[in-house]
Amino acid sequence: MQEKEFLGLDCVEIRMGKIDLIISESIGPRILSLRMNGGNNIFAELPDQFLEYPGEGNYYLYGGHRLWIGPEVPSLTYLPDSHPIKIEQRSGSIDLIQEVDPASGIQKTIKVSLTEFNNIVIIDHQLKNMNDRPCKCAPWAITQLKLGGTAILPQQIFKHENDALQPDRSVILWPYADIHDARLDWSNRFIIVHASPVDRALKIGIANSQQWIAYSIDNLLFIKYANSYATRELIDYGATSQCYCNSRFIELETLGPLKNIEPHGDIVHREVWRVVEKPFKEFSSDAMLDFIMHDEMADICRMLLR
Repeated sequence: MQEKEFLGLDCVEIRMGKIDLIISESIGPRILSLRMNGGNNIFAELPDQFLEYPGEGNYYLYGGHRLWIGPEVPSLTYLPDSHPIKIEQRSGSIDLIQEVDPASGIQKTIKVSLTEFNNIVIIDHQLKNMNDRPCKCAPWAITQLKLGGTAILPQQIFKHENDALQPDRSVILWPYADIHDARLDWSNRFIIVHASPVDRALKIGIANSQQWIAYSIDNLLFIKYANSYATRELIDYGATSQCYCNSRFIELETLGPLKNIEPHGDIVHREVWRVVEKPFKEFSSDAMLDFIMHDEMADICRMLLR
């Protein structure tokens, strides 16, 4: 763990296998940078971007990875996290621990853990209710990535010809999304979002039985695995995986279930991050499908979600 400054913030840099992460000490919990083998940061860098928090201050995005509280209600979701956090390093893991927020009574923690694979890490997102009353909310894990790549949302990868009477997928759109948006490519296998600097927001979500969402950029494939929670109470019409894009960044988001957290209880939502170097010569839907159909590591990553 090495001290450094990044985006004007006091940070530490850690290496986990081939993955280099920069974590902020000044705010958070936040993971501000992800590089593979010392290459370029694939996360967005947005020190000047913010959302207005009702009544006081701003929520600065900065880029990178953050933990939000769902559903999206500004008075709770946009609570500023601009105070220093506690970083605890253990053998094989590091905890990013926020002080209990006085307005919400919620304490956020992100735990980053090594695996036996040098291109895979585990990210646990914890919301702990420090109030004396229950709190109903959902953990919401959001990764902001730089533009110029392609997001992939899986649809009907493996067909089930023997049961055509029941639906096998769903797509959720936000009010400002245009189904004719040129950044969208629709197919039965995937929904593709081209991360272009278009001055109009787009958001799409899926009920994700495949348990992964990905972003292809700079000869890397960044894959986030997360449980689908099909039998649990969900928000956003069950869109457990979501993609938001505007003129500055693109986001890959996963949602945990909506839960009534008892006093001093918690809820944990796990993501498994995997970075694949040069997964194909050039991105296309056919190349992505070929990668998925021959991918021996996907089931291992899904097992790590347990």
